[in-house]
Amino acid sequence: MEIEKKVLIAIDLNFETGFILSKAASFFRETSAKFYVLHVIYSDIFTFLDKKSTAKSKTDEAYELAEKELKEAGLYYLNYEIFISMGAPAAEILNFSKKKGIDIIALGTHQRIGFKEFISGSISFSVSKNSICPVLLIPLKNAVKPAEKELVKESAVSLINPS
Repeated sequence: MEIEKKVLIAIDLNFETGFILSKAASFFRETSAKFYVLHVIYSDIFTFLDKKSTAKSKTDEAYELAEKELKEAGLYYLNYEIFISMGAPAAEILNFSKKKGIDIIALGTHQRIGFKEFISGSISFSVSKNSICPVLLIPLKNAVKPAEKELVKESAVSLINPS
């Protein structure tokens, strides 16, 4: 009997989500894997104090979007669970992986270096540097950019990294 691997796929719910899900799933098709799909809604003290936007509605919307992305990517057959959390993305991903005993973390990377990385931060770098399990970085240079009308929608959906 093969031991089921636990794979965490961290997503950002933007136009690159389907690409990340498909690439990560393709690495583990031949194995018995349980996929944990995690989206972190970035929140800081100012977001926490903002009473107009409720955390419940944001998490419900993000859950529905993640479910839709899995179905659109044709991955509905996978053994998966979707989790939505709020906080600092890198810290949330690392904490989740420790709590669930994750075997490998998969997430996208824009491969920014130098000043661009300093300005926008690098979730993938922070996760890979501080993780206790292996990290699969999926380069996003090959992800297809959406059409102009889709970009209008995408700015409201991208909850972690608005760049």
